[in-house]
Amino acid sequence: MARAPAVRRITAPVREGINRLAGILYDFLPLSSRSPNTTTFRSIFAESGVETYLDGPSNKRQALEQGLSELLRRHPKLPFTVVRKVVPAAVEYRKYRRNPLKRAEVASLSECLGELGIDMRAELADVELDQRLPRVTVPPGELTRRLRGYDLDATLASEPVELFANGHFNEAVRKATERFEDQVREVSGITAHGRDLMARAFGASGTIDTTGLQPENEEDFRDGYKFLAMGVMAAVRNVFSHGDEERRSPEECFEMLLFLNWMFRALRPSDQEG
Repeated sequence: MARAPAVRRITAPVREGINRLAGILYDFLPLSSRSPNTTTFRSIFAESGVETYLDGPSNKRQALEQGLSELLRRHPKLPFTVVRKVVPAAVEYRKYRRNPLKRAEVASLSECLGELGIDMRAELADVELDQRLPRVTVPPGELTRRLRGYDLDATLASEPVELFANGHFNEAVRKATERFEDQVREVSGITAHGRDLMARAFGASGTIDTTGLQPENEEDFRDGYKFLAMGVMAAVRNVFSHGDEERRSPEECFEMLLFLNWMFRALRPSDQEG
């Protein structure tokens, strides 16, 4: 007759350690979620076939205390497996929540586990943490609405914005840089291309509208604008002209379009004499 697996006795000090462990893990992950794509304590327990250990208490902390207690009582090795799944999931979850997991929290977890006879100090010390807050993303539809409500140059307000609205973010920026290059060529009367065009077009006065600038600042502005225009050709137009360029985020392309709009504002109108 097979012997029943040994069940660890939970003493008062061990119970106190389990309660402390539940308190530490409380903020690592949600207990459960309606989304099937969210990693939770329940989904991690379910992967090991012990989801029922969390059943009963409606309070999250009490459910964790019960689940952890049953793990320690019945499965000496399973806590290692659970923690190895919880920590990386918590790194991603807390980053998503804009509250990155801190080294001190992982250190407290390591110490508490050690007191319960679960030595994961070296393993947890090697966990990579990213303390940077993720950027708040804006839905593309909202960005499109902002573009259409913005005082854009007519050259940008047509095809580039339509491309952006249809989800062609890289293409919208590429088209905008082409329109900028065409406008510089028209204003300057120079038939060059790319950086060479910008260097020649803005190497002399007459192509930039310096209205509103103090006379002593005009030369600096022209020099700076020339290098910005050359940079646009090198860092934006040339890069986005390659069809295999990685798809950029709508936020980044939105920012590029507004920058190009500023560049358009400084150009001398094409119907104005130099």
